[in-house]
Amino acid sequence: MTLNSVRTAIESGDVVTGYYAELPAIGDQDKMTDKPVSAAITAIATGLDVDDSLGRYATILAEELQRNNIRVISPQRTAAACLLIACRLREQPVRVTVIADRTPFSKEQIIGEMQRLSQRLEIGVPLADPETLIQTCCEELALPDVVRKRAMCLARTGDATGATSGVSPYTYTAAVLYVVCSPTDVELSQADLASHFDISTATLRKRRDTLLEATGSKLFEIHFPNASPKAVSFVDELLAEARTTDWARNKRYLGILAGAWLYVANAAEIATSAAELAIVTGVGESTIRARYEDFVEHMERTDEDPVVTLGEQR
Repeated sequence: MTLNSVRTAIESGDVVTGYYAELPAIGDQDKMTDKPVSAAITAIATGLDVDDSLGRYATILAEELQRNNIRVISPQRTAAACLLIACRLREQPVRVTVIADRTPFSKEQIIGEMQRLSQRLEIGVPLADPETLIQTCCEELALPDVVRKRAMCLARTGDATGATSGVSPYTYTAAVLYVVCSPTDVELSQADLASHFDISTATLRKRRDTLLEATGSKLFEIHFPNASPKAVSFVDELLAEARTTDWARNKRYLGILAGAWLYVANAAEIATSAAELAIVTGVGESTIRARYEDFVEHMERTDEDPVVTLGEQR
């Protein structure tokens, strides 16, 4: 059985019948199994809230290491990496920190081992899917369906803009939910989300800022679903103009973004406030009002009347 077929079997869930049919008889199999790694896999997998078959999938990967004469430095670390690979291939949302808590190794060491093994076995390991994580998190935290739908939409929008590149899917998912939940009545604080995803609040805010900068008018459309297409495109126009004006130079982008949102919302008669946008963006209300006034002056200088051109809301 080739390594690619091992991956395919794991992803499809056909490993038990597809792989073991090719294994040697039990007496010979004991000679090829890396027993310390297999034992460590069983120990770590015990207590994980996952399908019992994941331990078998991880053991198959451990056996492939021995078949290919790949060195095992630490059975526990290798076992943790095999479990993480199995979880990723089977799209099971298990955080590496949860696995790390059952070993003496850090999440960085386990991820490093996972990368080493996947390279040696030539098995591409996908990142955890943010949409799967959103679905799971919404169920765990009993979030309303409207939050789940908006979070899914924002996650896809951010992915299309490249906001997920080189980013942990867990911090990305946390940022998506933070942005979506902030203006709602859902009682879910920044600290609550950070704790749920086992990340720092500073990392959560940083990822939120990156997401806001990447999505721009698309997030405006998600946040204000009744906005007209002209209003949405006008956000992009304002942001584009701000990049070339003197008044916007050396000013924080998120403040300009929030000011543009407030300007367009007022012009299109969309109910919102500086206080609401401050919660979404993390920018102070006074800064948002100041950037709003900057856009008012800018539009007066250009003699444009956006109220007439934005059209009716959807």
